[in-house]
Amino acid sequence: MAMWTVAGCERPPITPNGVVNVFGGVGRGPGAFSYPRAIAADGNGTVLVVDKAGRVQRFDESGTYLHEWRMPETEQGKPVGLAVHPDGRTFIADTHYHRVLVFDREGRLLGSFGRQGSGDGEFHLPTDVVFDDQGFIYVSEYNGNDRITKWSPALAFVAVIGAEPIEGKRLRRPAAMVIDGEQTLWVADACNHRLVRFTLDGRVLATVGGYGRASGEMRYPYDIALAPDGSLMVCEYGGDRLQWFSLDGRSLRVWGSSGREPGELSAPWGATYGRNGKVYVVDSLNSRIQVVGI
Repeated sequence: MAMWTVAGCERPPITPNGVVNVFGGVGRGPGAFSYPRAIAADGNGTVLVVDKAGRVQRFDESGTYLHEWRMPETEQGKPVGLAVHPDGRTFIADTHYHRVLVFDREGRLLGSFGRQGSGDGEFHLPTDVVFDDQGFIYVSEYNGNDRITKWSPALAFVAVIGAEPIEGKRLRRPAAMVIDGEQTLWVADACNHRLVRFTLDGRVLATVGGYGRASGEMRYPYDIALAPDGSLMVCEYGGDRLQWFSLDGRSLRVWGSSGREPGELSAPWGATYGRNGKVYVVDSLNSRIQVVGI
């Protein structure tokens, strides 16, 4: 049976658009959100969400609130990206403090890396973190640097990726990344409305997309995730939808439209697959998470 957890509302029935659960609502209490804008799932069946209150909340697969922690500093701004390492650590792109913070499962701070700047080992407004199967770490940045940096498992700087123009255009707000089953790096190049595919040493393999609403086009892709079938799921912040692509760049399907009803989105910032195979969508301006069985 579908389970709905919108605070203060009677649970509606399952809808034909695939939505099986909605949780959250506007607020700063447990289970509520102040503009959620990043999400990650771990291998234990829980989901982490960070919002503009500087909180990281953990939920189980059904959307039940488990616990939370707060970022150590928030006066300059709040994070926009997080990722769960295979060993259970949470890496948070502490965007406006120009660093990545590392926490244990309970939210205890373990360490950090990076500092403000444009040189090796420096960040300007980091947005996301991903890991390859050798343990190397990749961090995206925007507003000046607009690049990816690669770090060793020991958190030492290794290289810069994507700093040069690609098909005549530099990266513009690389908002999110994913590494596919072929161990290539996909970057959601948000303000160029495209995806860029790199080898892990930084060679450009392909670009996909362009501005628009047609199949294969995008409007501000803010997140990208690997689907269980190996395809790519792209969350379009400006398009109010999810779109799936094959690894050769073909658009496979689209889900979502603009609005406030279940199955409709308003400025969705992120999306991820849970361990249960369902999609968890950060419906940011609606201050909720929608769970979709598609």
